[in-house]
Amino acid sequence: MHYKIFNILLLCFIVINCSKKEEETLSTPQEFDNEISVDDDYYFEKNIYQVVDNVYVAIGYGLANSILIVGDGGNIIIDVTESDILAAEIRERFEEISDQPIEAIFYTHSHVDHWRGAAPFVDNSTEVYAHETFKKGFYDQNNLLKPILTERGMKQFGFFLPKELQRGHGLGFTLDFDFKQPPVIYPTVLLKGKKNILTIAGITLEIIHSPGETDDQIIIYYEDKEVVFSGDNYYMRFPNLYTIRGTSYRDTYKWYKSVDEMRAYNPTYLVSSHGPYLSNKKEVQERLTIYRDAIQYIHDYAIRGANKGKTPDELVDEFVYPQFFKENFDLREQYGKVSWSIRNVYNGYLGFFDGKAVNLEPLSTKDRSKKLYNIIGSKSNLISLINDAIKDDELQWAAELGQIGVINFPNDADMKNLYAKSLEELSIKETNPIARNYYLSEAYEIKGEITPDLTFHLTENQVRQIPIETIFEAMPPRLNPDKANNKLIKVGFTMSDTGKQFGIIIRNNIAEIIQYIPTEAEILVTVETSTWKGIVLGITDAKKAIASGKLIVSGNYIKFIQFSTMFDKD
Repeated sequence: MHYKIFNILLLCFIVINCSKKEEETLSTPQEFDNEISVDDDYYFEKNIYQVVDNVYVAIGYGLANSILIVGDGGNIIIDVTESDILAAEIRERFEEISDQPIEAIFYTHSHVDHWRGAAPFVDNSTEVYAHETFKKGFYDQNNLLKPILTERGMKQFGFFLPKELQRGHGLGFTLDFDFKQPPVIYPTVLLKGKKNILTIAGITLEIIHSPGETDDQIIIYYEDKEVVFSGDNYYMRFPNLYTIRGTSYRDTYKWYKSVDEMRAYNPTYLVSSHGPYLSNKKEVQERLTIYRDAIQYIHDYAIRGANKGKTPDELVDEFVYPQFFKENFDLREQYGKVSWSIRNVYNGYLGFFDGKAVNLEPLSTKDRSKKLYNIIGSKSNLISLINDAIKDDELQWAAELGQIGVINFPNDADMKNLYAKSLEELSIKETNPIARNYYLSEAYEIKGEITPDLTFHLTENQVRQIPIETIFEAMPPRLNPDKANNKLIKVGFTMSDTGKQFGIIIRNNIAEIIQYIPTEAEILVTVETSTWKGIVLGITDAKKAIASGKLIVSGNYIKFIQFSTMFDKD
């Protein structure tokens, strides 16, 4: 299947009680200077690090860290990396420290590198914990917007680039990911409200819902040891206030307020889900304070400028880095980027329109490119302009001219190669790793040197794990409105194995989903849950299901056939 949008996994956090064993690898935070580049491997040196007597963090195995808390008779895990293979390796190392059962797993938020590797950590009595807002974040990423987020995310991480071009991307090495979904571990406990206090295996943890990098983010405070687990609300890079793979608005005001919540604990130890941990009360305070100040600075700068009528372009162009930005290790733009963040704040508060009347209905990129090409006059003139721009180190202008070229000459190999060259030149100058990866990925795709395969492969067992509600909820965006034009169709569904009922009403070129049989339904479908999932996901043949009696259609059969062709499979 071509990155199916139904592969939803409602994941939860597993809080695991921990027991003591012999101390394993004991490491302390490393000293850094501001000249370290993203390619410095030791920043993510693969090892198990001891924070306090019963808290350990696995760094350098996957994109995200995995954390062990050893309790009385059981262990707690915070985040599980993006890979079940890596997670199995980490668990083996953790068991050298404590082989007690895992009582709980916590997912600090819904990003894939924090929940996808959960299966090896799950024991018979393991509970998986996440905040109640986790469901929406997970749904958006793994269901509603999975195709585009996958495509752009793979570019961001340089996933399909040749191995010799793959480097670290700010928070870790290349994302350890494949398109064979490991076993999905759904949440067993969704935490509600702002604060929850849980005692697991003798370990008392305070879990705070603290929106930041995601709306569902939590931070965890272990008071007895003065440890704060920050999730992704703090890491030693300029924060990703906007991510180029695409995201809903990351509220910068809420983010720096969430950092304030960590500061208020005045912890001795700060353990991030990316990179090294900190172990000095004064240093923790100083780093968190500068971090939140940087986020507020960007927030306030964008708001001030917007109130003066500045456009996002003007705000980015006029931005001057304050001295504390330049001097601080944690604020290097090796993951997030200031220019993206300014635009995100503006858009989050005011939307796409920049206040200039000419931009209410701007020309499409295609139309603008054709008109500009007419002004340039000829293909040879355009090629000369691109080469001159590259020679003069005006690389953004070269890339924009290159785009004009490929729009006007979409099948011209020389023009494609010249456009790709401009993007490659941009990648050489770019200091932000994920921007570099994106430039290079697009360049190599344009040249035809990489052909990303974004197809997800689901086993029957994985399909069974997907809630049937998710299958129906994900159908409306897949409706082909042209095929539904001027159609009014009401279809009722009864799951023969569970008795659950659903309805789909085609009306005004949309599909409305309800959880009951529609009034005056002209088509009634009785079908096994697994059979309907397979049909929707394109792995079960509907005709064979009808012939076998697993799918029974009553009413207007011709209309059902018409209805079933209205939804795109990819």
